[in-house]
Amino acid sequence: MAPLARRFFAQGHDSGKKHKTAYQTRVKMTLFRRSILLTIGLACHLWAGQPLVEIRTQVDTNRITVGGRIHYTVEVNHADSVRIEHPGEGLALEPFEVKDFTVPGVEKLEHNRLRKRFEYTLTVYDTGRFVIPAFPLLFYADSSGAGEIITGRALPVEVVSVLPAGDSLRVRDIRAPEHIPFDWAFWGWMTVSVLLLLLAAWFIYRAWKRKQETGYLFRPPPPPPPAHEVALQALAELYRGDLLEKGRHKEFYSRLSEILRAYLEGRYFISALESTTDEILMALEKHLPQKDIARIAKILRVADLVKFAKHVPDIVTTRNIMRDTEQFVLDTRLVFEEPQPQEAGTDEKSKTSTKEDAL
Repeated sequence: MAPLARRFFAQGHDSGKKHKTAYQTRVKMTLFRRSILLTIGLACHLWAGQPLVEIRTQVDTNRITVGGRIHYTVEVNHADSVRIEHPGEGLALEPFEVKDFTVPGVEKLEHNRLRKRFEYTLTVYDTGRFVIPAFPLLFYADSSGAGEIITGRALPVEVVSVLPAGDSLRVRDIRAPEHIPFDWAFWGWMTVSVLLLLLAAWFIYRAWKRKQETGYLFRPPPPPPPAHEVALQALAELYRGDLLEKGRHKEFYSRLSEILRAYLEGRYFISALESTTDEILMALEKHLPQKDIARIAKILRVADLVKFAKHVPDIVTTRNIMRDTEQFVLDTRLVFEEPQPQEAGTDEKSKTSTKEDAL
């Protein structure tokens, strides 16, 4: 009997534990369902308590002077499913004039809502107390096409005059012309400046005129050295060089021919530097005797052979050419002699003969 009783009581105890665990599970599930329902209910309550579109208007100041600026801001808070019609800058806000209109952008908020701002710069050109009209805003709650209008509150603005308080609006007569004293110092300096400018212009004109007439501005340039001095100096420099010792015969004779041609051109005024040897000899026939022409011909022909035919004269021929060139320049140089003063007796004889001729 005792074992049977213990088995009965053990089975009853296990069954009680199972029933207790099932009960606790049911209670937890019930609490979880109720919390979900409560959360959904609160969300619906919040959603139902916030309107689809909210509008708020404000100004930066309620008092301005005539022609002053007012920054008028319209802020719209709406659900993202609502489509807002932009009012634009052509909104009628009489007596105020719209000077500027901007839309800074869209700001995203919590619970799938958006915030938009429309900023206006307004002005008015009259004094008194005015009211910015209620701002009308068109929106569409769904895609059915039926629009609704919501308005923001009107805002009072006071416009005062720019004149100080108590100042009369009576038109005053213009002031008499103010007397400006004569500035002697200014006009004195102006006169001196003008005279100096005229004097400078006269000097410039005289200098230009002198240059046109004489070819120089202040003093005549020094006369060029005689052709024989230039030739003798160039020959001396050439002879002192070492072209022959280095075997540079072509360069030596080219320079010798150039010096001689430049002398002939400066002495007899012929185009010698750009002419051939035969043309030079023909041009010199009316200036030199045949003996000098023969000397010139010998020098120039040897130089042509060295320059164009690669001829290399011996040392004796070269020395003779050097001597003949220098001697020709010395023999044909142009010598300037000063006129000798006449003696007194000669002058008296000239005067007597002149008188006798006159008689």
